[in-house]
Amino acid sequence: METLYAYLAGAIDIDGRIFIGRVQGYRRRKDGRQVPYYIATISLSDSSPVVPDILQATFPARRLQYEAKNRRQTAWHMWEAVNQSAHEPVVRLLPYLRVRRRQAELALTLINLIEREKAGSARPLTAEQEQARALLYEEALTLNESRPNRTYR
Repeated sequence: METLYAYLAGAIDIDGRIFIGRVQGYRRRKDGRQVPYYIATISLSDSSPVVPDILQATFPARRLQYEAKNRRQTAWHMWEAVNQSAHEPVVRLLPYLRVRRRQAELALTLINLIEREKAGSARPLTAEQEQARALLYEEALTLNESRPNRTYR
């Protein structure tokens, strides 16, 4: 399994993404203020289905196929794990990641933070909990700015 995890980590380092996203206004506080919702995501997209299929077989999550809008372009395939479904892939691939190691650490921190808060039923979130999530998001955003995202048309 170590060889497989190393291979998949290399694929994520090259063609994948590990990031923390923010959805504004997903939840409301008692005072009516909208609170952003943060999600940790690990994903990979490729024009070939081989690596996304291996990721899906190893870490079942969300597997999609998109058709190109332009007939001259090929379809592309995507594998994506979000929040709790991202926990196992991030933990297993973390020792082998080189380029996206810090992003994986931040994502894992957010996933663990969310799980601890769910276990404690700490609803609504305190200002400190909101601040901790925002700091993780900002650092992950800064790390991911250095490399532009690939767009498929």
